[in-house]
Amino acid sequence: MYFVQLTYIYVSVKNLAQLTSEGEDFSGSESAGAWPGVVLRRGSSGRDVEQVQFWLSSLAQFDSSLPTISVDGSFGAATENAVKAFQREYNLTADGVVGQATWEALYAAWVSAQSDVGGTAYPGTALRSGSKGNEVRLVQFWLRMAADNYSALSSVTVDGSYGSATVNAVTAFQQYFGLTADGIVGRTTWNKLREVALAVANGIVDPDVAPGQFTTTLREGSSGTAVRALQYYLRLLSAYYSDIPSVKVDDIFGAATRTAVIAWQNHAGLTADGVVGPVTWKSIYTAATQSSASGPVATLAALPAPTVTLAPGDSGEEVLLLSRLMAFLGQWLPDLPPVTVGPTYDTALENSVKAAQRLFGLPITGKVSPSDWNTFTAAASALYTVTPAAAAPQPEGVWPGYALTQGSAGPAVLQVQRWLNALGTVYCGSDFVAETGTLDAATTQVLEQYQIAAGLTPLGLVDDATWESLRNAAEPFITDTEVGDNG
Repeated sequence: MYFVQLTYIYVSVKNLAQLTSEGEDFSGSESAGAWPGVVLRRGSSGRDVEQVQFWLSSLAQFDSSLPTISVDGSFGAATENAVKAFQREYNLTADGVVGQATWEALYAAWVSAQSDVGGTAYPGTALRSGSKGNEVRLVQFWLRMAADNYSALSSVTVDGSYGSATVNAVTAFQQYFGLTADGIVGRTTWNKLREVALAVANGIVDPDVAPGQFTTTLREGSSGTAVRALQYYLRLLSAYYSDIPSVKVDDIFGAATRTAVIAWQNHAGLTADGVVGPVTWKSIYTAATQSSASGPVATLAALPAPTVTLAPGDSGEEVLLLSRLMAFLGQWLPDLPPVTVGPTYDTALENSVKAAQRLFGLPITGKVSPSDWNTFTAAASALYTVTPAAAAPQPEGVWPGYALTQGSAGPAVLQVQRWLNALGTVYCGSDFVAETGTLDAATTQVLEQYQIAAGLTPLGLVDDATWESLRNAAEPFITDTEVGDNG
């Protein structure tokens, strides 16, 4: 069984594997994660306050030291107290004020928590009247975001309980966006809610303009919200397709944006003139939303070494990454004592580092030099493609909650390769691939062949639809022996 503890791996090596979520580097975020440039404090109000309150209220579901608060867009005493509690826990100045450091720490903590519970990909089961939990909270927050931008929609309370108000709000949302208006959040409604909320949060739609709605032809020299949306979608596509260059989202259609548009037009077989008319716009929008609906794309890239030697007593982002790295390695290496993932270089982390240094034949100092770091990350990169023996088994074939593309690595890729090879044993003309756990060019080519044969869009990446199709097609041809070999 090699499909185990996948969500934990997602958290442990989120930075090692550079699990790229949509909008990263442009906004550092998937949902309004970019620092808005305005300090929030008691008396503040508006959408940014709602965002902070949502992150805090979501984190409170996982951390009992944080108080639960309402998401109402009003920064009162309860929000201030919750901010202070968060700041104390994350070694920030506990002043109850949300500046850039607190904002970014809140977003990072929320992303980590979401990684543990599967991120923002569809949870697999429909939500309806009577449902409860974090998925409901997320839907309710998305409904609030939508109501901020669309005058025909009404807001709801973010309380994690799917009551009549949520049913009514979902039904109104479905009617507005042309979906089946049943008040139930299935996959289609979930994806549309998520898309609309992200569009509002990232400022790529004007009031009462639907995401993806073509408004005007764009070319070099154009500016405004439509250009921002174009750049946002191009940046999304660059995360999934290596031949699409990333662009800065700055609302101005410059030379770099034109280059990215031409790259996509070449990729999609369109006239490569750098002008975005209705056909190019629809192609970019459709591909971006289709790719991102399955969650972020996971690709593997080594972390840069710290600029200084890390030592006991240090704290900060590099120490946090080190603790994740040691926790990740500890899943395979029983000689490494357990660590608490956090930003402080405590005794447990020191002991784990010493054990790793001993194991890898390094000087046993308890400090991590750039050379030590490179050794540890190289080992983690190699181990990432297999499953840790210490992990508890989970069912085979579980959708990992993120898309796979060329450069992705890990147990999910290995699963895809084995499914492709299982199909290759029974279908003439289907090529075999090396089961390396890394999605290389050869695997991508065979994957696209399968997608064409299965009537899927040959995206060259594994989204949730391709995953489900592959699983259903291949599982009848996987023998008990092959399944046993997975462990």
